[in-house]
Amino acid sequence: MIKRTLLRLVHYMMVLSAGISFLLIACGTNTKLTNPIISDSVSMAFGTDETFDIVTWNIENFPKHNPETSNLLKSILPNLKVECIAIQEVKNTYAFHQLINSLEGWSYRISGMGDTQTAIIYNTASVLIDSSTTIFTNMSNPFPRPPLLVRVNWMGQEIIIISIHLKAYGDNYIDETNANDEEIRRRYACQLLDEYITNSFPETPVIVLGDMNDQIQEPASTNVFMSFINKSDEYLFTDMTLAQNLVYENCSYPRYASHIDHVLITNELFPAFSASNQYTITINIENYITGGWVNYYKYISDHRPVISRFRFERNVEKYK
Repeated sequence: MIKRTLLRLVHYMMVLSAGISFLLIACGTNTKLTNPIISDSVSMAFGTDETFDIVTWNIENFPKHNPETSNLLKSILPNLKVECIAIQEVKNTYAFHQLINSLEGWSYRISGMGDTQTAIIYNTASVLIDSSTTIFTNMSNPFPRPPLLVRVNWMGQEIIIISIHLKAYGDNYIDETNANDEEIRRRYACQLLDEYITNSFPETPVIVLGDMNDQIQEPASTNVFMSFINKSDEYLFTDMTLAQNLVYENCSYPRYASHIDHVLITNELFPAFSASNQYTITINIENYITGGWVNYYKYISDHRPVISRFRFERNVEKYK
């Protein structure tokens, strides 16, 4: 009887020791990332040399957890092989400056306003910035974080890019009696953007992209984007197909199984988007991070990036 009791005690201690060891290993993995990318043989290149590839990415109160956040993004950003990345939620502008300056061949413009700021980073080898400005700076109701507009030149092609981060939250109901209703504020922002683009860039290609904090596939009664959707000859959400066929892998905001980060283009870009086979995907970046979604969410963001591609009819070789 005593021998059996001792054997049980030894077995219990072995199991307890193994459990403690596992927890220590797991905690170590989540608190210090020594090998952030799963494998050097796994390609993260979502762009191509012949196409203009642009990403929108809310990087959630950057830096969420330094130095891990910056170290991870330093590994990821240049390896995407894209021309431009529209960024939302830059909290610490100095840390953001340090991050982008550590990337050879990359630069940025930032809004300079808002509780968190919008930015655009770009590959200096292929993209020239002709000008940049922050718009709607005195309209905090529709734009609590003023959008950043840059005029870029890619291989002779001029494109206006606007990085936006619309009002968050809401109850999926448009309260016409309340000017501070979240859906009203987002809808008003879209109406103002439509007017601004129509008046300022009647014939220039425009891309508006960012965290728009609402879904584009909803019925008209609750859809804040109708000022764009009702003008299908002038605007197109390149990610509408993703939104209409929503699965976990498509969600840009997977914690709530929703798709709220969008890419909107004007009709000057319809042919180039069509020529790319309408390439738009939600990038599951967590698949490239040691620890998967747990570490991605802990160290980088609660949003996934979304990428769209454009293939212009031109001889790109002469610009290389």
